[in-house]
Amino acid sequence: MSGRCPEPLELAVVADYWFGELPEPDRDRVEEHLLDCAACSARLRDLVAMEDGVRRLAHQGAFHVVVSPSFLETASRRGLRVREYHVPPGGRVARTVTAEDDLMVARLQGDFSGVSRLDLVAQVEDQPEQRIEDLPVAPSSQEVILAQAMPAVRALGSCVTRLRLLARERDGDRLVGEYTFDHTAPHAH
Repeated sequence: MSGRCPEPLELAVVADYWFGELPEPDRDRVEEHLLDCAACSARLRDLVAMEDGVRRLAHQGAFHVVVSPSFLETASRRGLRVREYHVPPGGRVARTVTAEDDLMVARLQGDFSGVSRLDLVAQVEDQPEQRIEDLPVAPSSQEVILAQAMPAVRALGSCVTRLRLLARERDGDRLVGEYTFDHTAPHAH
């Protein structure tokens, strides 16, 4: 084993391996490579450490996190109560949380064909926009799944939140979809 890898694994492949999303033949090949390659094994360790930090921040509700369907299935199996909203482009939904909810999920639908880079712009009314760059999305996907833990959502109070998905292109941003959430605080009626 050396410190440099002549054929390094792509980070996306390492992540798919870690999250159990590789088909069996690819999983076996990647696992064998990781056992023999110190450099790629170090990438996996770094990814795991980063995931732990992101998981802590996400659990606190510090920001939106893009998750996979398998993540939601695992969360449900582990007993987390997930409140989901399916929103088409241009859609508007009423959103609220209860004391029992653990995770808020927005399934933002759209056509992502031809999109190589996707950004999210989020704005809670009367607050500055926040831009999250380079969201992971497959061109064949029909949705981006955003999750946020409850502490930050509960702290919002009643407000309107707008999310925009933007495809980054050479000549600027192209709107893929805009999604509006009318949030009602648990204590408001």
